[in-house]
Amino acid sequence: MKVEVNGVRLFFEVVGEKMELHGTQLVEKPTLLILHGGPGFDHHGMRPYFDRFSDVAQVIYYDHRGNGQSERGPLESLNLWQWGDDVKAFCDVLGVQSPIVLGHSFGGFVAESYMTRHPEHPAKVILSSTQGRSGKDESFATYQRLGGAPAEQAARAAFTDQSLENMLEFQRVCRPLYHRTEGHGLPTRPGIFTAETLLYFWRDHVEASDGAWRDFSFLEGLASTQCPVLILGGDDDPACPLSFQEELAAVIPPALVSFHHFANCGHGTYFDCPEETERVLRDFLVESTHPAQ
Repeated sequence: MKVEVNGVRLFFEVVGEKMELHGTQLVEKPTLLILHGGPGFDHHGMRPYFDRFSDVAQVIYYDHRGNGQSERGPLESLNLWQWGDDVKAFCDVLGVQSPIVLGHSFGGFVAESYMTRHPEHPAKVILSSTQGRSGKDESFATYQRLGGAPAEQAARAAFTDQSLENMLEFQRVCRPLYHRTEGHGLPTRPGIFTAETLLYFWRDHVEASDGAWRDFSFLEGLASTQCPVLILGGDDDPACPLSFQEELAAVIPPALVSFHHFANCGHGTYFDCPEETERVLRDFLVESTHPAQ
């Protein structure tokens, strides 16, 4: 399905009902909105894992503008400010109030944009294997630890010069290090990948106002967070190393933040530690929206 949001049509899918019959009463379930990683991928990398939470929430997935099956709009609209505003506008169009928003990796950047630009809107936010600012030195060190000098060199080359050759070498050498568990493919369906979006987001010569990869930070804004936030991270994540999640946990008000990290776990705790991640997520989804101050 597609719906028009801020001038573009966004593709989305819904798993589970919003109103559930308990005996003779209809009970409204919260909405769990899933923001996929990338950019350039689509939401199917998040499925079917997060479908399982449809018993306690209505789960909604959508492709960010310029990703998957969603329209792109103007090239200059591919920035974190627009992507963050799209989250709020998407909810408004569908009539979703006080969502629980989960952002994974790049989707976490978008979630941070959304929650700092619209702090009163989310009921809760989950930040999965993500970071609050630009930075790759921590990643290079983790690639070196996990894959030696060849992995560090391939990562540095890919993030310094996004040539086809460097990107292919990164996929060959570094992508296998993302996870500690075998069998993980690219987080997208075959044939749905938008290189233009990825390369535009990664472009050089940007300023903080551009909302691009090279120069962004939500750390100052996150200090004014108004809703409960759950942060998930893996000890062996080379893409968004654990130190970035520690940094996020340090700037969000202590009464509102919960931080869980997992040993022997890479990029996406739901993949390498599915049972433990499910337990933590279920506890967070059903607990009171406003913890005791």
